[in-house]
Amino acid sequence: MMRMLPILLAGSAVLMLAACGKEPETARNQSAEEVASEMKKITLLPGEWETTQEVVDVKLEGAPEGMPAGAMDAMKGRKTTVKTCITPEQAANPSADFLTAQKDSNCTYSGFEMAGGAIKGAVSCLSPDGKGKADIAIDGSYGADSYQMTMEMQAAGMGGPQTSAMTMHLKMRTSGKRIGECPASPATGG
Repeated sequence: MMRMLPILLAGSAVLMLAACGKEPETARNQSAEEVASEMKKITLLPGEWETTQEVVDVKLEGAPEGMPAGAMDAMKGRKTTVKTCITPEQAANPSADFLTAQKDSNCTYSGFEMAGGAIKGAVSCLSPDGKGKADIAIDGSYGADSYQMTMEMQAAGMGGPQTSAMTMHLKMRTSGKRIGECPASPATGG
């Protein structure tokens, strides 16, 4: 299940970046490939973006024996901030890999509505073996140079046979902003 989390987060953050500067659009019942195809119609704002993700809440039921007590509580409040440079070429041609963080991620998108600076939607992903499932609800806002959203995930059976009875609820906040032009590449020395 934790292997799927970065995929979901990357896809959600990129979807928010893709929404910047775009006219209102609704995408319903689309696969990752279809959403990525739609992304090719979108012009992202190139430049350096800073994205912060914070774990607001996490609950785990049916944890496997031996999982350290308090492991989930240690995740609460954890913030991760990354800076990403989106080149003009990447902005003009986002790929399916860019959206889902991998090909064949086995995710479907539904109820996505982007209008008036607001975004809502849902993502549903199956584990590689098809026995686990994660449902993610996304709600947020976006503008030409920033976005914020809340994601709530309900997942079950995503960790393989050892965790088939485990369910997880995760709530995260993500915000991003364009902070300027991409920094110049450092000069190569000899």
